[in-house]
Amino acid sequence: MDDEQLSYSRLSRYQKKRKNTRWLMIFVGIGSVLIVMLVIALVMSGSDDEPAIAEPDQEVPNEGLDDGNDLDGENGGLDDDPEPIDDLSDSGDETDEDAVPVEQNPDDFALETLSSDDENVMYAYTSTWGPIPTVQEEPHEITWEQSSVDWKEMMKAAELATGINVDEMYYLWVSGNGPQSVIATFSNSSMDEHFRVYITWVEGQGWMPERVDVLYTHDEMDRFGSNTVEDEVDGDVE
Repeated sequence: MDDEQLSYSRLSRYQKKRKNTRWLMIFVGIGSVLIVMLVIALVMSGSDDEPAIAEPDQEVPNEGLDDGNDLDGENGGLDDDPEPIDDLSDSGDETDEDAVPVEQNPDDFALETLSSDDENVMYAYTSTWGPIPTVQEEPHEITWEQSSVDWKEMMKAAELATGINVDEMYYLWVSGNGPQSVIATFSNSSMDEHFRVYITWVEGQGWMPERVDVLYTHDEMDRFGSNTVEDEVDGDVE
């Protein structure tokens, strides 16, 4: 009898302990499930926050464009753009006016041979010479005074076409060839080359050489005194 009670008592304690263990495992399982659900909730909550952060960033460019449009509207939009363009154009014109003309060099031009019926012409040529930059204003009138600006610019045109420096043009004779054209005839300092240069005034631009005849002899020499010519030749010979 005592053995039966002892066995029943042990069995009761075992069952009670087992029951307690079962409840403990249930609570542990429920707690684990709750923890897992909490972690999932936190993860999902974090994923949901990302679009909320990204959306304002995506809207920033649009807001910037809207602000820009508002500013353009207040300032007249694109209608204000032509003003700085006009300013640049005006400044460019001022630069062109103030620019120093590039000096032309006789060696920079290719010569084109021309025909001539004049027996005194050894050969004739022309080129793409440009006008000598002028400081004169229109209307232009030919000036025969050798100290005048018009004369000096005229001789610069003859120098450009022949390569003979103005100071080395001997027995220079200039005659009219129309209202705005002249013919300059001269020899070089060695008196072994003789030139006839056709020069024309280009309106608003200056004197420009058009043609050069290289002569066998200076055909305007009779304009000068014979004694002067003989003295010059004798001086060269000596």
